[in-house]
Amino acid sequence: MNRIGTIVRNFICGAIAVGVIATGKARRARQIALRGDVITPIYFHNPNKRLFARCIGWLARHGYTFISTQELIDILHHGKAIPRGAVWLSFDDGYKEWLEDVLPLVRDRHVPVTLFIPSGIVKNDGRLPWLHRDAAEGSGVRDAVNVSELKSIAAYPEVTIGAHTVNHVVTANLAEETTRLELGESQRALESWTGSIVKCFAYPEGRFDGRERKFLTEFGYRLAAATTVGFITRKSDPYVLPRFCVSDEIWFPEAICNMVGVWRPAIDPIMHFLGAQNKAAPPPTIQPVAIEQACNRQQSA
Repeated sequence: MNRIGTIVRNFICGAIAVGVIATGKARRARQIALRGDVITPIYFHNPNKRLFARCIGWLARHGYTFISTQELIDILHHGKAIPRGAVWLSFDDGYKEWLEDVLPLVRDRHVPVTLFIPSGIVKNDGRLPWLHRDAAEGSGVRDAVNVSELKSIAAYPEVTIGAHTVNHVVTANLAEETTRLELGESQRALESWTGSIVKCFAYPEGRFDGRERKFLTEFGYRLAAATTVGFITRKSDPYVLPRFCVSDEIWFPEAICNMVGVWRPAIDPIMHFLGAQNKAAPPPTIQPVAIEQACNRQQSA
């Protein structure tokens, strides 16, 4: 999406978000999150420094408690108490911009985060396929961190490294042996680089078909994160954990709606209506499908 498209998209979605906040839905959702019986799972891809800082500041000011992946494992597998306002933060894909835009604040504020890494992309040319329209585009320029950088990041006490397959492959409908390879080899590589046991996994694009579970348990994974929308509770399936997505480059009111879980319930009916209108009579200017793609979570990861 070009700059003008991003501005138009953010104006429309930002206005919707302000309206949602004005109704009190975000406040009521925040009250649920602070009761002490749910965990708010939030994930990012490649947020800019200002957006991420505002998200962390907002969560801290409103009484949330940042928890690590190990604490989440202890809650779901060992019955540990859920802290009031527990929030679990994760990032997908290994963007090199994390080094400047995310990790300095993580270290300064001592915020635990989990980074889900596609090991083969990090090991090889660092190119994230969805960022390139053709094979020659951006040749020689890395999108992801390299192995040396990942080793340094993994040494930070606030950081947990999780697997995201070898090649960022969608595992739904994938041949079983290929699934085994993607889950097992990614874990093996990450553990060899970091010296730590890799216990968590995130499904690329959030897509899965259930056959992954036997490999996840075989390799000793304790958690697997999807992209379905919802809070984590004690009854949540550890291998299909929901997460709320905060998309890149959005305006902060929309980020608030994402973090408390009211954005998708608010926007999906609008997108359904716009999609129906688009099929009936496509307007000559901004297409509803473009707004829909932009208002929803990142399409790539």
